[in-house]
Amino acid sequence: MQYVLQLIVVALIWGNIEGAQGLDAGSRESLRGISGVGVVVEDINPEASADGLSQDAIRTAAELILRSKGIRVITNVERTRLGSAPYLYINVNTLKEELGLYAYAVNVDLKQVVGLLSIKNAQAWGATWSASVVGAVGEANVLQIIANAVEPLVKDFAHDFLSVNPR
Repeated sequence: MQYVLQLIVVALIWGNIEGAQGLDAGSRESLRGISGVGVVVEDINPEASADGLSQDAIRTAAELILRSKGIRVITNVERTRLGSAPYLYINVNTLKEELGLYAYAVNVDLKQVVGLLSIKNAQAWGATWSASVVGAVGEANVLQIIANAVEPLVKDFAHDFLSVNPR
């Protein structure tokens, strides 16, 4: 398994392969009418955290992009009070390799309360917009994950959000 992972990391670095994936254009419609979003960042791998990557840096970068585009950012206090406010969920998964490289997968999802067709009047949290990217960086550049992956995905979200909620 270790050998396979090393090959993947080397292929990502040498081939400069970076894959991105998002939902189809129909997912934009699920953003219509939303007045603002919260930002939730999943816990960071302790190794990446020790090398300088932090939840706060990721959250700050995402919130700055949203605000700069005129999208209201709902604070955690407001989200708790409202109970069902949609939020941008950012998950940065990292794996540090022996060579000092980090392979990463970043997922950005817009989660909101959705209705369940199988149960009348039932609701649940669901991801209605999603995008992801994979890549690799050296351990000295672990903060580049924010610029290389998190920021472009949040900008994609902002673009889609504004396409159905013009300011």
